[in-house]
Amino acid sequence: MGNLRKQVGGTPLSISVYSVEKAPTKINEKGILEIIFCLKGSVKFSYAYEEFTLHAGEYISVDKDAYYLYDGQDNMCVSLYFDLLQYEEKYPFIGNTLFVCEGLAETSLRFPTPEYERLKGMMIALLRFIREGGDETKVSEVTGKIVDLFIKHFDIFFFHSGEKFGEKGGEMLMRLHEINDYLHKHIKEKITVGDIAAQLNFTEGYMSEYMRKASVGFRGMLSYIRANASESLLLNTDKTILEISEECGFSDVKYYYSAFKRWYNCTPKQFRDQYGRASEEKLRYFELDDISDLIDDLMKQHYMQMYLG
Repeated sequence: MGNLRKQVGGTPLSISVYSVEKAPTKINEKGILEIIFCLKGSVKFSYAYEEFTLHAGEYISVDKDAYYLYDGQDNMCVSLYFDLLQYEEKYPFIGNTLFVCEGLAETSLRFPTPEYERLKGMMIALLRFIREGGDETKVSEVTGKIVDLFIKHFDIFFFHSGEKFGEKGGEMLMRLHEINDYLHKHIKEKITVGDIAAQLNFTEGYMSEYMRKASVGFRGMLSYIRANASESLLLNTDKTILEISEECGFSDVKYYYSAFKRWYNCTPKQFRDQYGRASEEKLRYFELDDISDLIDDLMKQHYMQMYLG
């Protein structure tokens, strides 16, 4: 058996290979994008009070949300961890960017699409390349292409509103990232639309209309960022709900309850109770060499599906 998580040389990528029956609740550190890729069998996945079943060949991404795995059935999984902070020069706001990528049939999102299939093929090729001892330059190149794919197609703003951006999509996304970044950095402060408008040299009226056109309401965006930030405090501290509410910038605990329930379909206490209990660990860790046949089989299936339908 191998270690939990191994860095791939000096690249921005690390991986872990494991078979799981049940895994404890986990929250990744800031700037880490994790893709959980089920290679064999199945495992249930729960985050943000949603539950999915990952089957062989399916995957899901996680960035800032707490999650846990359970009810694993004769499975083998790989987690790929991308250090997004190494791409800040190219994408200045990537550390606070949120992504949505659910590459599984059970999702209510648009699936499959060419982007999902491309990502799956790139991950399979990347795993095979690493297993065969590929050089770090090539690993970094493929890893960078996967990050590019996430930025262009799985960014949460583009994912939910991209069709409304039109020809000025790039400019609108950049503005939304500036707003998102500002809100993350000033989460504990009292923030108004006027504050954001002043930061971007807009009038308050123009800013409100701008966010409306992008289907991103200011209050909704701010409440989500604050509710999301409270996850780690709920699970990793003994602070009261009131203390967490204040630390995350809510002016009143009732607003915290309302915002949290809107985004997580449960109260902060229910979230703490459910995810805090998921602490038992039943995992076995492996090396990439142990799953060579699975990687080769997935590659064959992927390309047969692409060319034969």
